[in-house]
Amino acid sequence: MSFLDRWSRRLVRRGLRAGLLEGSDAWLAVAALVWLARFLAKRQPPLVHVERLRLGESIEVRHVSAPGSSRRSGSSRRERRATSRGVAPDTSVCEADDAPC
Repeated sequence: MSFLDRWSRRLVRRGLRAGLLEGSDAWLAVAALVWLARFLAKRQPPLVHVERLRLGESIEVRHVSAPGSSRRSGSSRRERRATSRGVAPDTSVCEADDAPC
């Protein structure tokens, strides 16, 4: 832990105590500004990959769900709740456009 990190933590703690418990608006503002500075300093820039494609090359973009995701089966929330309660899900289909009702 660096020197500035320790002091910024102390300033936030002191500012919250004096601002919330003692009613000092100035200390509350100090706590808010120091906390905001710490928060913005810790943000990571988004990962971006830039590469030129040559003639004839292509890319494929796929979305892969996270392991252990509850939506991997593709069923709706209503169907998952019905099966967890032991009730058969309603699989009726609307006649107009073959979409679930």
